[in-house]
Amino acid sequence: MWSPTRGGVPAFNRLAATGLAEIGHRVACLVLSATAEEHEDARRRGVTLLTAESTPAGPTLLLPASAAVDFGAEVIVGHDRFTGCEAWAYARRHAPGLLVYIAHTVPAEIERYKDSGRATSRIEERERIIRRLGAEADVVAAVGPRIARCTADLLAAGDTTRGGDVVQLDPGITLSGPEPRRPLAKRNVLVLGRTEDIGLKGLDLAARAVAGVPVLGGPPLTLLVRGAAEAECDDLHGTLVELSRLARERVDVRPYTVDPAELRRDLARSALCVMPSRVEGFGLVVLEAIGAGTPVLVGGSSGAAELLRAELGHAAEPMIVEMSDDEEIDVRRWSDAIAGVTSELEDSFAYAEDVRARLAGRLDWRRTARTLAEAVDRAVERRRG
Repeated sequence: MWSPTRGGVPAFNRLAATGLAEIGHRVACLVLSATAEEHEDARRRGVTLLTAESTPAGPTLLLPASAAVDFGAEVIVGHDRFTGCEAWAYARRHAPGLLVYIAHTVPAEIERYKDSGRATSRIEERERIIRRLGAEADVVAAVGPRIARCTADLLAAGDTTRGGDVVQLDPGITLSGPEPRRPLAKRNVLVLGRTEDIGLKGLDLAARAVAGVPVLGGPPLTLLVRGAAEAECDDLHGTLVELSRLARERVDVRPYTVDPAELRRDLARSALCVMPSRVEGFGLVVLEAIGAGTPVLVGGSSGAAELLRAELGHAAEPMIVEMSDDEEIDVRRWSDAIAGVTSELEDSFAYAEDVRARLAGRLDWRRTARTLAEAVDRAVERRRG
């Protein structure tokens, strides 16, 4: 997909592809299908959008699309289990070139928090794909420090020549508006992102934590959730009200959207953005909030928290809430952290602006693209050698 309709992976792909085009590379993105608006968006970013081969069962990325073969790419990039195997098919069968595999998840961490009923088999299956792709790729990369470390460990267990050779790709920050933000009267606490897995994403923690913040004057906090399937918004609203005992008007569940203006509006009307995931390989929404100048809290068991600590040191600590996997302890920690931010909003917004200014020149999508391009150059040299 070109538009980030399924969360972090398409969003990362779109912004990384844009970064590669901006530093002078010829870039195409193969997708199942694309609207005229998506073609135009890609064109403005310097990227050629190509569509997959059609079959009676629908479009598939595994068959060679003539436009993709004719593009003549020298490097084929695949993302995790989502397009990693398709990239392997192109690089090794359809349009031979260097294969780049980018890891986005840590299956052994996230599957235990999903309600699939078959976590172990899913972990085994997905780790097998990662090991196979990692062993055969010319470049193995991963999003952020946590996924890079875990992917390196997984590959080292099966192939000692690749374990330490995982390239860390740190996402960039996109600034939305040059002016420092000021708090609004209504105090929304925003959870931004797909909501299929309530436990993994910590939506239950967010709802109960907001309910636990004392009302000390002024309007009470409202939990604003953006990311449910449109047909499931009302059911999720009822679930969160039941879990938290919040009044119905204090929980606001909205459907997932890829409209940038709508996402900017959500961030602009929120006093705080939280990512209470019990575990999270990275968490791009954290950088989106920072880019918008919105105060943010992030779970300590996430790649975003590790990156913030690496970039800011001790100055990152006010944004990070440590996770214990004990629900009652974690609810109290999140409730205390949310109360701390929302009780001193002027100070919280000043801190958010300072964080944005410090990271804007350091986390940049062009730098992400250069890191990947340099890894490809090294792979070319290894081939020549």
